[in-house]
Amino acid sequence: MNSENSSEHRAPDSTFPFQNRRRGRRRIIAVLLGLAPFLLLEVTLRILGVGAPTDVHAGFGTAPLFELSDDESTYRTALAREQFFVAEEFDAKKPDREFRIFCLGGSTVQGRPFRPETSFGGWLQVELNACDSSRRYRTINCGGISYASYRLKPVLREVLNYQPDLIVIATGHNEFLEDRTYSGMKSRSAGRFLMDELAGSLHTVAAVRQLMGTGPRQEPGESDDRLSEKVETRLDDDAGYASYHRNDEWYQQVCSQYRDSVSEMVAMCDKAGVRLILVHLGSNLRDCPPFKSEHASDLSVDDEQRWQALFDSATQETDVTRALDLYLQAELIDATYPLLQFRIARCLDKLGQHEEALKAYRAARDLDVCPLRMVSKMESDLQQIAKDTGVPLVDVRSEVAALGSDGIGGQESYIDHVHPNIAAHQTMASKLVGQLVKLGTVPDSAPSVARQREVRQQHVERLSKAYFANGGRRIGWLEGWARRQRLFDETQPTDGRTYQAAALRYLELRQLDEAKDMLDGSLDVAPGKAEDLVGAAAGLFQSGRVFEAGWLLDRMEESMSHLQPQIDHAHAVMAGKAVSAANANPAWQKLTAN
Repeated sequence: MNSENSSEHRAPDSTFPFQNRRRGRRRIIAVLLGLAPFLLLEVTLRILGVGAPTDVHAGFGTAPLFELSDDESTYRTALAREQFFVAEEFDAKKPDREFRIFCLGGSTVQGRPFRPETSFGGWLQVELNACDSSRRYRTINCGGISYASYRLKPVLREVLNYQPDLIVIATGHNEFLEDRTYSGMKSRSAGRFLMDELAGSLHTVAAVRQLMGTGPRQEPGESDDRLSEKVETRLDDDAGYASYHRNDEWYQQVCSQYRDSVSEMVAMCDKAGVRLILVHLGSNLRDCPPFKSEHASDLSVDDEQRWQALFDSATQETDVTRALDLYLQAELIDATYPLLQFRIARCLDKLGQHEEALKAYRAARDLDVCPLRMVSKMESDLQQIAKDTGVPLVDVRSEVAALGSDGIGGQESYIDHVHPNIAAHQTMASKLVGQLVKLGTVPDSAPSVARQREVRQQHVERLSKAYFANGGRRIGWLEGWARRQRLFDETQPTDGRTYQAAALRYLELRQLDEAKDMLDGSLDVAPGKAEDLVGAAAGLFQSGRVFEAGWLLDRMEESMSHLQPQIDHAHAVMAGKAVSAANANPAWQKLTAN
């Protein structure tokens, strides 16, 4: 019995673990041998650049923005991507003294309606090189027309491979342009999402999908939220504005997607160890009415009729105070109509209640049924992301708005609903330089006012003769695309400020006949505000726009004799002959102080 027990419980053969390990190794080798053809194919496709992977977060392919030249010395914008991006190029091997900056965003980053030369990225390069000769600063413009934040993620993923020293991201205006829901993406389980993400990162999978003409796996009942590489805006559809309706769920979903996209880009830069600066863009609140208005869905027919009667009466009212009272009565019936909020803002603005006017202007923007400007929810999310992550956020809204009066952004700062004018881009660049100095990234050696003006003037004079005319043509296309003629009556000048703002906008584009008509109109309705134009000429001169400043002073000289001493002093400053004068315009006096 004891012998039997001893035989039953004898120690196991010591060779078993080694046999098990040998079997395990054989299985691993067999698996690797089985996978070898696929691994070899994946490596080969990556080397050949075949089968661009899919970004499962955004749902569209990511063909490279930049391609390597045949001699492998230069990266250039891929020809296929020039429909949305400008042609850029940079050295494949970064020079030793180069400080390389990539600017990512939409058409504002691109510098529309002009080009990158006068975008904030272009001026950033000019200003940095003017104040620091120890490096060669190089900005590469990655602003894509109509590109929203979710389309920037694959661009960022790519440019992080090109030895950037700094990434600047300015995005938020294009989030509502494309028709997307992402319901399918949100319904996926975590495991399914990770599997799709892994599959989407493989060139082999992408190549097979392209060959078969298929996309990522889609479950029954799951909506297809994938996007093509070509931006297909809802305004480009035949339906245009008719496709936009008030949809709070979609609105919140788009805002959520914006927050997620920006957060992911922050994480990508952090993981890569690359400095990132976020830019908080502003928009034209004062001279841009909402693009589409609709009543609240639960408004009764009787209430809508009462609302419309009050609205029409206010529209015909010549007394601003009485018109405001009527609009406020309509607001009690339905406060969600965007154009009503814009009209209220205009009345408050004319009455000098600028703080309350700004709130109403923002409400008009946020309630817009066709939101083509960054909304307050996105603004607060962007601020929160910066606060939570410690990433610098350069808020340029107030500085750009200050180019006009009363701190409300209008045509003095913006050429259309979102695109800043050249002086505004310069202001944004200076703000970024200040942030880089604060971070210790660049030395604190700001140029004098005179040196800054000189550098800007030299840069402007290097632009082609057709530069501003081409910008005028592009703005015409942009306004046609946005159907601005629908809002023609809302955008017509009515007082001295709006006439002057319109004149400066036309002058920005060198549309001189139209600018003169607006100047004449400003003299007719508000001759007492003529001195403001002398100050505006000083702003043009400081931004390097010598031709425009001189033209404006000459037109004023023709019809504003009471300002002749100020005009003479301004001409003298432009000629470099005057340093101060008792009767000088304050804006021109500042230019002689430094």
